[in-house]
Amino acid sequence: MAITPDPSQPPTLQNIKSARYLRACIDESLRLHAPIPRNSRTALGDTTLPRGGGPDGTKPILVAEGTEFGYQIHSLHRREDIFGEDAESFIPERWLERDMRTEWAFLPFNNGKRICIGQQLARNLALYTVFRLVQKFASVESCDSSEWEEGLGITCSTKNGAWVTLRQREAQ
Repeated sequence: MAITPDPSQPPTLQNIKSARYLRACIDESLRLHAPIPRNSRTALGDTTLPRGGGPDGTKPILVAEGTEFGYQIHSLHRREDIFGEDAESFIPERWLERDMRTEWAFLPFNNGKRICIGQQLARNLALYTVFRLVQKFASVESCDSSEWEEGLGITCSTKNGAWVTLRQREAQ
């Protein structure tokens, strides 16, 4: 079955928008391997967070001007209380049940006023690339016998590269 009306043609924006399961796969990949695994912010003025203080973490907490907060997106995206007991597993279906892209629990591009202005472009490019790979190649096979390792630094990457063989589709 073709993923676009004409497999010899590049996908349109409408094709990309209608690919719900593929979008779920991209979001699940971003959840498990966020491009920026950690980030920080500095308070520009005194403020109060609604929770985080007190012995049980439910009380308000004062944040003084100049306080720097570091947060681990890599860890946030693996919280079982948010993503379930299977939080370490790649399960794209979780995105079909509930769209968590608008929640503060999913931050591959940050959120709020400081959200990445290129997030839609990045998502569309990833979807477009996968569309074209599926159109052009019958299979993508790993050529690396070693276990995949994550390289965590300023950005998240594959530690040893991505060694693959692409098998071209037969002409139809």
